[in-house]
Amino acid sequence: MSTHKSSKQIKKRLIECVYTELLSNPVSALKVRDLAKKSGCAPSTIYQHFSNLDELIAVASIKFFDDYASEYSKMLDEHRDLIDSYLRGWELFCEFAFGRPDIYYHLFWDLNACDLEEAIGKYYSVFPLKPPEVYSVQYYLTFLGGDVVERDHVLMRSMASHCLVSIEDARYVSIVVTSIARSLLADCRGAGEEERKEASARCMGLVRHTLDMALDLYRYRKGIL
Repeated sequence: MSTHKSSKQIKKRLIECVYTELLSNPVSALKVRDLAKKSGCAPSTIYQHFSNLDELIAVASIKFFDDYASEYSKMLDEHRDLIDSYLRGWELFCEFAFGRPDIYYHLFWDLNACDLEEAIGKYYSVFPLKPPEVYSVQYYLTFLGGDVVERDHVLMRSMASHCLVSIEDARYVSIVVTSIARSLLADCRGAGEEERKEASARCMGLVRHTLDMALDLYRYRKGIL
C-alpha cells in the first residue's frame, strides 16, 4: 500500500470517528486521547495529519453542512428577489445553526477564513464529490470564504447597488445581524432544544427588523414613504 493511500485512509478514519462523536457530543467534549483510542491510533498520529484538534474537528464538521448547502443551493436556483433571497438565506442559517450551535459557532467564529478554507479542502480531498454535487465545494468557498461580516456584506452590497438600501446602511445591517447571530449562538451552546428554537426565532426576528429599518430609512430619504 502506498504511503499516500495509507495516509488518506488514516485521515478518513479519524474524520469519520470525530463526526460520529459529534453526533452525540458537543465540540467541547472531544479529547485527543479519547478520539485516538476510538479510531485505533496513537495520539501522535492525529498530529501527523492535522495541526491540532480544532482543525480535525473543523474538517469533520464540514459534513454537517451538506444539507444546509443543498437547501441554500436550491433557494438560489429559485431566482428570488434580493430581499427574499437574503431573508431566506438567514432562515436556513437559523434552522441549521441553532440545531448545532456548538459546531456552527466553531466554524463561523472560532476559525479564521484561512483555517476554514483549509478545512474544506482537506475534507473534500478525502471525501471527493461528483457532479452535480460539486456545488457544495463552490458554495463553501463562496459563502464561507472571508470574514462573516464580509460574507453577509456581499449580499447587502447587492441591495445597495439596486437602490434598496444606502451603502452605509448595507454595512450597518451586516455588522448588526452577524453580531446578533454570534451572540445568540454562543449563548445556545449546550442549551436544550426548546431554548435553541426560541433563540432561532429571536435571531430571525431581529434580522428581519434590522433589514426592515434599513429599507424603510432608504425609502424615507428618497421620499418614497
